[in-house]
Amino acid sequence: MAKRKTSWLWALLFILPTLLPADGSFLQPFQRMLILENGRQKPLDTFARNLLKQFSGRSTLAGQEASAWLARVLFTPGDTLDDRIFLVNHPDVPAALDLPGQGRQRYGFRQIQPNLAALQRLAMQVARLDDKGRSAAENEILRLYVNVHAYSSLLNAFRFAAGPESGPREAAAAEAPLLAIIPLGTARGEEWLSPGGILAAPGPERTGVAAEIALLAGAARAFASGRNQEFSSAIHAFNQSVQKRLPNNGAGKKISLEILYNRLEPFFKAQLAYGLALVLLLLALLTGSKRIPRLGVLLLLAGLLAHSCGLLARMIIMNRPPVTNLYETFVFVAWTAVLLGFVLEFWQKNLLGVMSGGIAGLLFLLVAGRYSLEGDTMGMLAAVLDSNLWLTTHVVTISMGYAGCVIAGIIGHVYIIHQLLNPGSPYFRQRAVRAIHAVLAFGLVFTVIGTVMGGIWADQSWGRFWGWDPKENGALLIIVWCAILFHARLAGMIGHLGLAAGSIVSVITVVLAWFGVNLLGLGMHSYGFTSGIARWLLAFVGVEVIFLTVALVLIRKYPAPGGVARRLRSRAR
Repeated sequence: MAKRKTSWLWALLFILPTLLPADGSFLQPFQRMLILENGRQKPLDTFARNLLKQFSGRSTLAGQEASAWLARVLFTPGDTLDDRIFLVNHPDVPAALDLPGQGRQRYGFRQIQPNLAALQRLAMQVARLDDKGRSAAENEILRLYVNVHAYSSLLNAFRFAAGPESGPREAAAAEAPLLAIIPLGTARGEEWLSPGGILAAPGPERTGVAAEIALLAGAARAFASGRNQEFSSAIHAFNQSVQKRLPNNGAGKKISLEILYNRLEPFFKAQLAYGLALVLLLLALLTGSKRIPRLGVLLLLAGLLAHSCGLLARMIIMNRPPVTNLYETFVFVAWTAVLLGFVLEFWQKNLLGVMSGGIAGLLFLLVAGRYSLEGDTMGMLAAVLDSNLWLTTHVVTISMGYAGCVIAGIIGHVYIIHQLLNPGSPYFRQRAVRAIHAVLAFGLVFTVIGTVMGGIWADQSWGRFWGWDPKENGALLIIVWCAILFHARLAGMIGHLGLAAGSIVSVITVVLAWFGVNLLGLGMHSYGFTSGIARWLLAFVGVEVIFLTVALVLIRKYPAPGGVARRLRSRAR
């Protein structure tokens, strides 16, 4: 009964935030406004969150929701000039722009405004350079310029609402077509424009939206005057008018689901649950408690539930399989790894599985969070990826293979650390080796299936099954390395320690095949390129190589019972 009450308590902890009313409920119609960005219709709530993340690295501003911040930018722009939203990561950038401070910090538009000419000049110089020839500071200058320019355009987006003296053409000239919230049916198909864009170049097909622009202008004046209910009613009427003109009126449910997904932040909650679960499980190992592990496993299960809800919501919103871009590979591999951890726990019941799954889940969600700062994580697919069948049979299966190899590598780390500290207790390591063998076989099987299905997809798309593309070579590297480990094990060439060390190397091969080959910028799979990741990749490989080298040397040097731990204790005395 007590366990059941605890389960309900943690379930309420994760679900309760979705049941509470949003801050500033009068903004709900504003959050539901549709906007077209990069080919995808999305609620303005998503647009605001992505934009604020892009600017500041955060999805909220001083406890204020992103949609409330965007409403202030659009309708009371003068109130947002001091908001510190422009994140600068490189220490050389403030000095180049004569800004105060150095290092990672945030600036307001009013601080940057006197140096806009210098920022534009430097950005234009950087833009003329080749992508691979730019330094980190130059990339940061270009990123800052893009963000400041986008913010400036939003400041002017509703200038037309101030009255005829501002002039619609003047407003539109100052506004980039970033706020595409009004759909129009034209001879070329459906076109989405900003209010200023419509006012600047009216045409026969655009005269029918005059009432909608009037509603937006009225909403802007109501917001600026603090008439919240009038603002909410005007935006609601605008949304209804737009929905009537759209061919697909069933988008309302997906809008609600996407806003709920944004508010729930399931992957952040999963990340938090995995982190707390790992702390409790480590505490249980140190204290020998039998109650703490149950709470840790329950927390891990709660995190997996939130993680699963997030994946399911994204699949429904996009009508796609769970993996369509590099961000989603990290999220899905994290989910698969935690699930594999629970399978291992059901099989062995020694906490090794859930701990390794929790570690993988936490690390990959942290990496995914870094990728989410680059824009909409539910963006439109590249043309070559636009196939639900092949995304499922190739991308999903090979991602499951990645998860198996990563879990094997994490358990390999545990095996080697255990042998370093306690070489006289082989029973735990024997069970760890069985777990490594099982999940490595899982990883090999799904990597083979994914690679073969990818070849068939390539044959249909590009007319060849195999072209020695860097990404294809990376997948082959995983298969060959896993095959070497299994054959060496069967032939007696390596023992338990060799399999554990080899599983760690398999993690390196997975990381290189996963996104390391994208750094080459070559081949037909280079659409996942992300700048600035090379040094982190090299650092990871270097740390793993050093760990393996030092650990194997120490194990050879101190093979007796007590091993390294006894040697360290004797030195301490």
